[in-house]
Amino acid sequence: MTPDYSEDREINEAETRLLKSALTLFSEKGYEGTSIREIIEGAGVTRPVLYYYFTNKEDLFRRLLEPALAEYTKTLLRVRENYSEAVGRLKAIARATFSFAEANPQAVRLILQLYFSPPKGGPKLDKSIYRLRRFRLLEEIMQEGLDRAELAGGDAQSLALTLIGMMDTFVTSKSYLPDTHLSAEVAEDLIDLFFYGACYKEYPVSNLVSPFKYV
Repeated sequence: MTPDYSEDREINEAETRLLKSALTLFSEKGYEGTSIREIIEGAGVTRPVLYYYFTNKEDLFRRLLEPALAEYTKTLLRVRENYSEAVGRLKAIARATFSFAEANPQAVRLILQLYFSPPKGGPKLDKSIYRLRRFRLLEEIMQEGLDRAELAGGDAQSLALTLIGMMDTFVTSKSYLPDTHLSAEVAEDLIDLFFYGACYKEYPVSNLVSPFKYV
């Protein structure tokens, strides 16, 4: 006799619908602006079904956020294994960051909410862990670049923070300039700009690709 998996499929579909509903609402209205009622209405389930799978709204946010961050972190860690020079590593990180932002715009909004929410606002997660993962990796790459004289000067922390600021500015621009396209070419040009600066006479700054359609 063939087992009847219809009930299991229905349960799995309910969990998936809840996650999709929460992702849409969190990315559009923010964590604080989204209610449990809106999530269950969007998923087409009852409140007991939600609490069967998730402890609370914070648990939903965590379940959405952690896989996205884990995927992104694994990509960044692979960069260190596949590239040896600082410029190659940083270009690969920028390409991976922009590719992730293009493919997962809603997940990126959740990550930015976590990064920039006030200390006492948003979900009660250890935000420092998520913020430090990428920073520490970039700091190590910068330090290795300085040690091998691939980078001319500065300190590793300041260089890492500068690059994070540049990349995040491009990523956040998609929220108010929807025609922004973060291509691999834009990512590589950004790293060239980081390495050579806007005023380096021998660098063809005029050839930099703009990600903004109307700029």
